[in-house]
Amino acid sequence: MPRTPRVAMSPRPKKDPVESEEPAVSSDAVAGDMRVAFAVEIVGTFALIFISVGALAVTRADDAVGAALAYGLTTAVLIGALGHLSAALFNPAVALAFAVTGRMTFRDAGVATIGQAIGAVLGAAGVVIAFPSDMIQKVANGTPAVGPGAGAFGACAAEIVATFLITIVLYGAWFDHRNRSALGPLYAGLAVVAGTLATAGISGGMMNPARWFGPALYNATYNEFWVWIVGPCLGAVLAGVVYQFGFLRAPRG
Repeated sequence: MPRTPRVAMSPRPKKDPVESEEPAVSSDAVAGDMRVAFAVEIVGTFALIFISVGALAVTRADDAVGAALAYGLTTAVLIGALGHLSAALFNPAVALAFAVTGRMTFRDAGVATIGQAIGAVLGAAGVVIAFPSDMIQKVANGTPAVGPGAGAFGACAAEIVATFLITIVLYGAWFDHRNRSALGPLYAGLAVVAGTLATAGISGGMMNPARWFGPALYNATYNEFWVWIVGPCLGAVLAGVVYQFGFLRAPRG
């Protein structure tokens, strides 16, 4: 059974190409310089939080489509622009899925998550500095909340399903070399748009613990925080396991 090499955030010796038929991201991805990969996670997550929360503030949460497009298109652009420098995850849940499925060590996933947390805090700070206070206060600094009548468990279920969607798309359209194309980041971004539109009224459509963490820290609101940690992490891990040990290992005819 061929093994899938890990996405390294630190230098690793090259493996024999016959040892595995699938690179974790791509053969030319720079998984080498840990400092570069760490910086990429900070910068990418900063941009993701700043733009997604900024769009929400500008529209005063009245334009769900516009906010979803800002979130999804930013995801697509960042993966496309920075994916050759590192894994370009920008999401602790996806980093955890990578570690569980053997594409990344737990140590490197932890480093990536720290970078994402820093980027999320900086992104939320950028929103506080750049946008008028009445704008950001109206949307609680971008902090999500459980939708009316949904309940915490319903919101968590929505996060599980939506994050499963975006992670399965990432694995299939970007991380699987058999199907990798320049459109992979766009597919991932569109999955984010779809997931956001479907779950915004239930859970806020976060699908990313970092998207919750930065704004929540500045808003000092931690009500039902587990929804935006457990939901995305469980959804991403389930998707990673299904793809890595199910779809990827299925016989090809």
